[in-house]
Amino acid sequence: MVESRLLTVAPRDSRRLSAGSRAVLASADAFKNLRQAASVKLERALHPLRHVAVRRRLASTARPRRILVVCNGNMCRSPYLEAALRRDLEDIEVTSAGFVGSGRAAPPIAIALGKQRGVDLSGHRSRLISPPRIGAADLVIVMDPEQARRVAISFGVDPKKIVIAPDLAPRFRTTRSIRDPWKQSVDGFLDSFDHLDSCAATLTDILGTRK
Repeated sequence: MVESRLLTVAPRDSRRLSAGSRAVLASADAFKNLRQAASVKLERALHPLRHVAVRRRLASTARPRRILVVCNGNMCRSPYLEAALRRDLEDIEVTSAGFVGSGRAAPPIAIALGKQRGVDLSGHRSRLISPPRIGAADLVIVMDPEQARRVAISFGVDPKKIVIAPDLAPRFRTTRSIRDPWKQSVDGFLDSFDHLDSCAATLTDILGTRK
């Protein structure tokens, strides 16, 4: 009988606790949203300074002979930027690699959109980052600050050799990253490829005039 009463009381107590928990979670979500908004505002304010800084750094250092472009899986973002740079900087060796997976083709949507933009991704197969690939590169381009940290720490790369791709874009988007369009809609791929085109244009403008 006592067990039966406990069973009937427990759900009511659980509901009361859930109501309190919901209030706490709502407050936490509100704080998280405010923090994210403040972070975006700060990143937006810093972007012009970062853009000017990366342009000056690239213009004042030796012109790279080999560029390595890096993203997570080397299936969408880094192969696209690799192909765009190889098209526009014919005398520079450009390759790409990722942190996970190997031997995978670019998604059909990426291949189709790339073809419309004058880059061929049909023969691409994903490759893993390795010390020899990193060591051979004069310049390493990554998609976000976290990837920059991973490359620097895991492979001992001088941060001066690393460029965070969105810093090359003249205009700030919503985050300091090139969004991964993997498994996203056509709009997701278009947004990422537009962003990468902007980055490629800046790099070509700087390096294309230096032989």
